[in-house]
Amino acid sequence: MKIWKDMVISTVISIMVAATMFVIAGVVFDLIGKGSFSFENYQFSKMALACVVTGLGFGVPSVLYRIESVPMALATVIQMGIGLAVYLFAALKVGWIPVQAGTVACICTIVGAIVLAFLIWIGFMAYNKSLADKINHALKN
Repeated sequence: MKIWKDMVISTVISIMVAATMFVIAGVVFDLIGKGSFSFENYQFSKMALACVVTGLGFGVPSVLYRIESVPMALATVIQMGIGLAVYLFAALKVGWIPVQAGTVACICTIVGAIVLAFLIWIGFMAYNKSLADKINHALKN
């Protein structure tokens, strides 16, 4: 039961992170476009759904970190592999990867997404390590 609870919490956090990034990106593109950022054919709804799916792609596999028999490196490879695959699929479907802008723009976008995913992962790992250190320190005292 604890694994299910952890998976739900991780998934909700992942969806919130994805939604936050989606909103920030939307604001940036709106500012760059000087207020001409608009959607047609339910594009916003499709992007919002892709945001949730991306959050699920990163959140659900994060339960692997709670399973002691799965090494951290393997859990990371599986979680990032699934998360990035889901992101790439969703991004291609909703236009987050600018295929019309050419190969260089596509590669830059994909590399940027990978770097951002790992920066977020590093942030969560640093937070969890800090939390574990605080708990260990409190247990020693």
